[in-house]
Amino acid sequence: MADTILHINTERGWRGGEAQTLRLALGLTARGHRCLLVVQPESALFGRAADAGLDPIPVPMNGEMDLLAARRIGRLVKSEGVALLHYHTAHAVGLGTLATCFSGRRPAVASRRVSFRLRGLFLGRLKYTWRVDRILAVSRAIKDRLIAQGFDAGRIVVVHSGIDPERFAAGGRERFRASLRAIDPGFREGLFLAGTAGHLAAHKGIDLFLEAAALAVPERPDLRFVVIGEGDEEPRLRRLAMRLGLLDRVLFTGFREDMPDAFAGLDLFVLSSRSGEGSPAVVKEAMAAGVPIAATFLEGLDELVEDGVHGLLTPPGNAPALARAMVLLASDAALRSRLRVAALERVREFSADRMVEATEAVYRSLLRGDEQGQGQRLLHGSAE
Repeated sequence: MADTILHINTERGWRGGEAQTLRLALGLTARGHRCLLVVQPESALFGRAADAGLDPIPVPMNGEMDLLAARRIGRLVKSEGVALLHYHTAHAVGLGTLATCFSGRRPAVASRRVSFRLRGLFLGRLKYTWRVDRILAVSRAIKDRLIAQGFDAGRIVVVHSGIDPERFAAGGRERFRASLRAIDPGFREGLFLAGTAGHLAAHKGIDLFLEAAALAVPERPDLRFVVIGEGDEEPRLRRLAMRLGLLDRVLFTGFREDMPDAFAGLDLFVLSSRSGEGSPAVVKEAMAAGVPIAATFLEGLDELVEDGVHGLLTPPGNAPALARAMVLLASDAALRSRLRVAALERVREFSADRMVEATEAVYRSLLRGDEQGQGQRLLHGSAE
């Protein structure tokens, strides 16, 4: 199969979904497919796709009912001989479906990356089923949630997001730590550094990370903490760090491009999300970098990390439990080593190549009209 695939991503910023969109388009292109990538003008994805050698198509998209954008996309579908559409955001689903009213019906796939309940259940089901042939859920937990909301299990395929393990195995610990010393000259080698990374949104639970940090410090005075990322919650989180007495112990670095170095510079990675995670790439990246993990036990995360085998999992929202896990890992080098080795083996199952292969198989099954095709039988692409 070497068909033309049209990908639509409506986001302007850069988060995990945009990284996965680009990774998939590049992987499919390397396999000989022609990928057209419709993105917002001047978006982060536009710039990164262009830098990566793709030729992204800028289309202003103002919501999922933007008729002008839908007409432009519909004309593109017809003129470029698009065989299949792939929607990478919730708004892309509505907008792309509307575009097919102008271009004619094409097989279509929609990615679902978060575990939040669909808004407006009836309309949500309609949106993800009318002229949408498959939903690609990034975890079994998301698939189960969709089924509970009335979706046909046979139309949902689990395809975990993928990473490049080799990239994250090649980070530079000293480069990252030197950059921290540039921010805070008091930061020194020999400190045990626990960090978290992600968009600074409420559901990410960065406040829980800070609360756990404050509880852990009395037992491990050598602990220092870093928060990597940006978002609307940052001012509130900085105020919380001040109230908790952590100002001299926590660094907010903002968004960083050097994540392989950042992971290499950490002694412990913490994911403290409260909800919404599907199959968090940041956990896979930390695993690939050989960083021990303490995380909240969310639906979907247990598909990546088995408690006590690949990392330590604690109940969501429980700062004392997360603090205990942090202290335990900081105090037990043998445990860190054991978890690290198991995680490095485990993360091989979540490579970008496997994600591209499983997605390609779903495309193939639709383009061949094979309702029970191999796209539903591949590892990470099962319809269980």
